Amino acid sequence: MNVFFFFIGVPTPIFETELELIRNHDKSGDKVYVLQCQGNLETCHWNFTYSKNKCAECRSRFKNGWSALNPSENIELKKFPPMRKLSFEDVPQNFDSVEELKSYRYDGEKIGYGIASSLISRFRDHRFDTNVYCQDILKTLRSSVHVYETLKNEFRENKPDRLYVFNGRIANHLPAILLCKRMDIEYYTYEVPPSLNRYLLQKNATIHDPYAVHEQMEQLWLAEESDREKIAKSWFEQQRAGAKNNSIISYTQHQKKDLLPDGFDPEKKNIAIFNGTIDEYAAIDSYDNPIYSPDETAGIGRILEDFQHDNRYMFYLRVHPHMKKISRSRNSQLRDIDLLASRFSNLCVIWPAEIIDSYALLDSCEKVITFGSTMGVEAAYWGKPSILAGGQSLYKYLGCVYLPKSHEEVVKLLKQENLPPLPTELALKYGYRQLSLCSGNPFKYFKKTGRNSGTFDGIAIQPDVIPWVWFKVTQFFRRVKIAISNPRLLRSMLTDK
Repeated sequence: MNVFFFFIGVPTPIFETELELIRNHDKSGDKVYVLQCQGNLETCHWNFTYSKNKCAECRSRFKNGWSALNPSENIELKKFPPMRKLSFEDVPQNFDSVEELKSYRYDGEKIGYGIASSLISRFRDHRFDTNVYCQDILKTLRSSVHVYETLKNEFRENKPDRLYVFNGRIANHLPAILLCKRMDIEYYTYEVPPSLNRYLLQKNATIHDPYAVHEQMEQLWLAEESDREKIAKSWFEQQRAGAKNNSIISYTQHQKKDLLPDGFDPEKKNIAIFNGTIDEYAAIDSYDNPIYSPDETAGIGRILEDFQHDNRYMFYLRVHPHMKKISRSRNSQLRDIDLLASRFSNLCVIWPAEIIDSYALLDSCEKVITFGSTMGVEAAYWGKPSILAGGQSLYKYLGCVYLPKSHEEVVKLLKQENLPPLPTELALKYGYRQLSLCSGNPFKYFKKTGRNSGTFDGIAIQPDVIPWVWFKVTQFFRRVKIAISNPRLLRSMLTDK
């Protein structure tokens, strides 16, 4: 078997996971091709501003990791070629909107999604100004095209049977998946759960693919019958208790147990809305909402409009706690929610930093609306009628949430008296997957010692001292310069608010 890897950035645990996979194939006698970035890209996910010192540190760490791997003759290390200049005919020079960027195709392939995904994550705004960030778009686009063309040539030359790639969503990685689909090459995407010495593999799909994840849920559920319900229930209970499991952080630890919003009237028809962080999924192909455009906040507005003259109803929007540290002035989603709050008297917005108990809100409301938030499946488990309003989610096909096909159907469900919750047991498969995936594939050579630290064959892979120190020094002075030129940012850094 011919297996292909390519390295753009070497953060822990991504780097060590690929070293683990390379060694596994090496020991199986497979031919392994490894393509390493040489700092030729204008930008990458881990070095967006193209710091040469960061590139040097990255290459130094790769060198030392490669030494720890001690590869056999089965492994061939190759270098990324220099970037070629692209003419005005090759790529557009400007985009009028993020939506136009997402729809951009190169060589017939949707690389625009990856470019938009990287930049949305970078700016934490799903509707960032494409004119203001024109140069950032262009350098990300050129880098993505370079990866695409390089991999296309490598695949033609080496004819790999399988490729491994991290995540598969961002600008530097999506071209690999697009080419694998085009050239009929098997691929695996991988993730590393926090605080676990295991890694997860998804064959011919990404972790965001609801169809693939649903199939995985079904397979896991059928593979284990003895303790599966107990395990599944424990995930939902841990989530509610704020316990850390396979989540990076608990969003409820700062909340005050049983606290509801001021003026909460149990005599009204109270509806809880748990939104999602749009910048986390806005540039994933197939995640567009078929009911509400351009996004879920617009959908909330349409729902509120239909109920604004009916005083029996009150809506409570719990803005995702993950957005706690994002400035409203710099984020389109938060600004849109602010406008809804000022426009509709039938809406109570619970902002990310507020200590209102999300689960007390869930318990006290008649129905729950989500657009893909995990709270949708949690509401189903806790016996609430849960409505997935056109959004995409990993639990969409379990049968535990209502799936309206139009705005009119959403309104009809909200108005329906005594709407029954769907069977609770249908939500269990989601919780079981969340915890059973923690078993994943155990690392044999890599041992995590922290979220972003660990050892490979007992070696903590580090860059050489000189490039590491030089990068840290230049990084420090760069941050000082930015802070001095931006007093508001400086105050924010000092007060952590």
